Amino acid sequence: MAVDVNRLRKECVYEASTAIEAVADDLAQIEGLAAEWHATRKRLFLAGTIAIAVGCIGLAVYVPVGLVLIAIGISLFVWTKSSPKAVANNLGRCELVKSVADMLAHDTAPGTPATIRLAFNPKRDLLSEDVLPMRRNGKQRLYKASWLTVETSLCDGTTFTQTIDDLIRQRSFTNPRGKSKTKTRTHSLLGMRLAYPQKVYGDVTPLNARMQKEIQLPAASFVRGIEVTGRIVKVKALVTQYGDLAQTSSMLALGVYRMLNLSRELEARKRAQSQAGGAQ
Repeated sequence: MAVDVNRLRKECVYEASTAIEAVADDLAQIEGLAAEWHATRKRLFLAGTIAIAVGCIGLAVYVPVGLVLIAIGISLFVWTKSSPKAVANNLGRCELVKSVADMLAHDTAPGTPATIRLAFNPKRDLLSEDVLPMRRNGKQRLYKASWLTVETSLCDGTTFTQTIDDLIRQRSFTNPRGKSKTKTRTHSLLGMRLAYPQKVYGDVTPLNARMQKEIQLPAASFVRGIEVTGRIVKVKALVTQYGDLAQTSSMLALGVYRMLNLSRELEARKRAQSQAGGAQ
């Protein structure tokens, strides 16, 4: 499926329902477009700078020509907005999604469709706003920005869903010199949901507490919550370093499947014992 270039340019969003193995090609196309748009912005910015500089000199020689050149330069600066920066600024997200798609490709049948939504400039939703104590004009705002959703079906019948939300803490205040300061910290909340077939894995609920211990994550990532029912496993991890997102994703899935496979073994033993007892 080809990338919707117009939507990517206007909304900075890639959304598709395509075979999981085709995702890498779409993301490679996005990377190429981002490089092309970045080069276009540089050319427009350079041309605009030259036009304004020459226009300023031209004002001393012939005012109308100088004004025209300055107007052209300003127009070129405005046109740079037509090539979005958000895609290039967040291009690392393409590599992350590639790693997730590669992980899923090993556990899906060829041609299995995957639904993906990747936002390079997501809307920030305000979660809370509080006064920042001990700071002049101090305020603290907490935002959530959802930028990734991936969903597909695995070979074992499990429906896999992964989401990533950025949790942004913004603090603003006036320092002793009277200057306004703003400090921002961003962590990521990685959510994973596996709707597993009970006929394959049995009921995983008894392994809820053990799953918490079995999931091992990078040092800067932490399990925030686990919810297990007879049909669904939901886990959330807080990732404090962006570079750990891909590794956290794979380790989270590995930890969950370690428990699913254990549950399958226990279920198989239970059924074998039940059949043996019935035969007697």
